[in-house]
Amino acid sequence: MLQVLDADEEYLVATRGHVLVTVWGRINLDRVRRAFAVKRWLLEESDHDAKSFGLVAVIIPQRLAIPDSLEAEMRKLDEFMAPHVLASAVVVEGDGMRSSLLRGTVKATSALKVRAYPEKNFGDIGDAVRWLVPQIATKTRQVISAEDLAWDIAEARALHHHIG
Repeated sequence: MLQVLDADEEYLVATRGHVLVTVWGRINLDRVRRAFAVKRWLLEESDHDAKSFGLVAVIIPQRLAIPDSLEAEMRKLDEFMAPHVLASAVVVEGDGMRSSLLRGTVKATSALKVRAYPEKNFGDIGDAVRWLVPQIATKTRQVISAEDLAWDIAEARALHHHIG
């Protein structure tokens, strides 16, 4: 079962073993700082067994708005997490022009970044977790089914009245 660490109507951070899930709708400075604080707590202060993670980042294009002023904060969060990442699956949900444009931007941005871990972009959570679960299993021996993980993410979003 996914453990929700922080959530509101536009954002969610949750974990299940070596999987760390972040869902982004509208992004603002408060949410980025909350995500940073939660992830720092998880890595530095909690008694959570896992200190390395496969990431699932879900982006909801219809809700997404990232002010330019947040770029530095988002980069700090990314740099803080990087040493603890086993693999990263980025999901841009939805169909249509906005989703396609955002998916292309995410792919281009990912291609420009040098990463010490594999990262792949997806349009569907199911595809993302089917790719991520084996990546984690080979490095941590954590056994989790992709279907269970996808269900857990959907359930956490519904229980916390998260968008999507």
